Amino acid sequence: MVIDEVGLKRKQNMSSRVPRTYRLTAFAFAFALFIASFSSAAAQGNGGSSVLQEKAEPVTVGSAITSILSAGESAFTEASRLLQSDPYWQFRGASYSNSGLMNEQDELKLGGQLHAEFGKRFTIVSEGQERANRIGQRVARTSLRPGLTYRFHVIRDKELNAFSGPGGHIYITTALMNLANDEELASVLSHEVSHVVARHSLKTIQQSQNLRGLADLFGSVTGIAGATAQELGTATATIVAGGLLAVHNREEEREADFLGVHAMAKAGYNPQAMVTMFQKIQRAGEKDEGILGAVFADHPGVNERIENTRYEISRMRSTQN
Repeated sequence: MVIDEVGLKRKQNMSSRVPRTYRLTAFAFAFALFIASFSSAAAQGNGGSSVLQEKAEPVTVGSAITSILSAGESAFTEASRLLQSDPYWQFRGASYSNSGLMNEQDELKLGGQLHAEFGKRFTIVSEGQERANRIGQRVARTSLRPGLTYRFHVIRDKELNAFSGPGGHIYITTALMNLANDEELASVLSHEVSHVVARHSLKTIQQSQNLRGLADLFGSVTGIAGATAQELGTATATIVAGGLLAVHNREEEREADFLGVHAMAKAGYNPQAMVTMFQKIQRAGEKDEGILGAVFADHPGVNERIENTRYEISRMRSTQN
């Protein structure tokens, strides 16, 4: 489908994102530098006590750097420990909104324009659409963004692929539909709904170097026409052709797995089906790697996702008892 174009775009996108553990380390470095500087100033300003001045150890460049490195290493170690003990710790208690992004009304307009562009490039079929919509709407209602109108579309394609766009448009290929039973299909659609909940595609589009002015096409626009419509058409064509809707970094994929397994469980589906879905995809990929779509490329390894999902299912069950 769009796998070759997506690969390059994803690598460019991921190179601009900073992992959470590195952000924690950078914060620790800055904090340690602040403490070192504060200690130095305090020692110099304590002129009323010669005893304290004589006993105070001078803060040298070397000692400051040592403090910074020590603090940074501690922060990195702690973040790594948390990630190893709880792969989803950074997503617990998170809230989601359009704050800092285009408003929801404009997001819906963008989603509609992108869907129109999809219709020009891919074959959207009625085959399996009722099934996808029935299961998809069920998991959408139990997601953390239940008030949005979700639309589920089936694309005729031999790849195992699924992706979502702004405004609640979700796409899944006939190949993946045929591979999954209803419970497993719920896990896939719940995962894609979760990308919409977290506004992952919207963030990717607005952060793209070539599309940063896209939000300016909306704002005060009440009826898209004329030159504005032409600009928007060009922008949406670029998004679809570049495969930006399938561009998610590993942290975003973990977040969608986390939100998805909870939403499908709340909808009454067996969350263990997310594990069996991953296992089916893994076996299919071992037979023919070429059938794996963008959603399974450059993402956390399937074995990792299986273990993380099992961990979360166990945690969910322990809290229910």
